[in-house]
Amino acid sequence: MSKRLIGFVALAAVLAVAAVAMSSYRQQAAVDVTAEESWKSGSLDERPDQGRPLPASGAAAAQRLERDNKIPPGSYKAVGPKAYEIVRGNEFRPPGDALAHVKQLMLRSESGDATATYEIYRTIEQCQTFISDRADKLADSATTVGSGNWFLERSERILGECESLALDRDIYHADWLSKAAAMGSQEAMRAYSRSPEKVIGSLDDAIRDPAALEAWKDTATGYLRELESQGNVNVISDMAMAYTYGGIVPADPVAALAYTRVLNRLDPRFATTNDIANHEKNLSSQEKEKARISSNEIFRNCCIPR
Repeated sequence: MSKRLIGFVALAAVLAVAAVAMSSYRQQAAVDVTAEESWKSGSLDERPDQGRPLPASGAAAAQRLERDNKIPPGSYKAVGPKAYEIVRGNEFRPPGDALAHVKQLMLRSESGDATATYEIYRTIEQCQTFISDRADKLADSATTVGSGNWFLERSERILGECESLALDRDIYHADWLSKAAAMGSQEAMRAYSRSPEKVIGSLDDAIRDPAALEAWKDTATGYLRELESQGNVNVISDMAMAYTYGGIVPADPVAALAYTRVLNRLDPRFATTNDIANHEKNLSSQEKEKARISSNEIFRNCCIPR
């Protein structure tokens, strides 16, 4: 976690270091009537069978989100009758001139395509990474694991592809992340909540305009609550980590346990019984019971179709 983000945390007095949340899980769940009833009853032992086609409710949700350009095609992975995760690879644009790629995406963005708008942000963010001193740190890491030559070749290619884009200042320095999030891109909404420095600017900028930091926090929290209620497991994991360590919300061990229980109930690979036990260690019986009740409420809201 960068010192700059930690500075935002101290300034707001409500933020702290947000740990990196759960990334790509490769599970696809199917749910028949019996399995769905076991979820509603709160059983932790009865799980939906794996390896079947996407359940009807999940397929409908995936089609709707993809049709409305809120998620990339093929990225929806069901984790039950309502809950899901967004999973895709790291490569997101074809090789070639980055500015030409962005201009193609801008045509879709102007017609209301939130996913295209987020792809513009990702393309520019990649270029900014390789043009900045962050590339040196990545190169050191690549060398450490024996991939230095591969990284050097890739860096040279990306730098060449990004040259014309970096010179177009109106496009290169625009706030595409906020725009994509406001348009409803689920990935952008999540990224917005994890990147105050991308939205507000430097710590000095936040000091000069603390109202902007508070506005970011309110907007970001709203995005997370919206995605949580839709069943986005990536965000549910973000909330578990935020309540554990402090982040966009103050640290709260009871809430952390509640969200960890939800993750375990969705799939024990997301949070194990040991994870639950670790969260329970310093809690009283009353706090554990409060977490259990809260967990049931969160689960009903996020993960059971209505």
